[in-house]
Amino acid sequence: MADQRPETTGVAARTDHRTEVAERGSFCFAQCSCGWFAPGRRSRDKARRDAAEHQDDPDRAD
Repeated sequence: MADQRPETTGVAARTDHRTEVAERGSFCFAQCSCGWFAPGRRSRDKARRDAAEHQDDPDRAD
């Protein structure tokens, strides 16, 4: 199957990971622009740590 992304001639591909912590009900979870997400947490602090750990080592298997 052909790559469906538009061509980006002269533009460097983005490889940065932008994480955020979102809330859903009484749970918080970290998610990233690359598609990664952490399990739901009741602790916002733990969700922030999940995001920071992903940014430090995005290839690590959780």
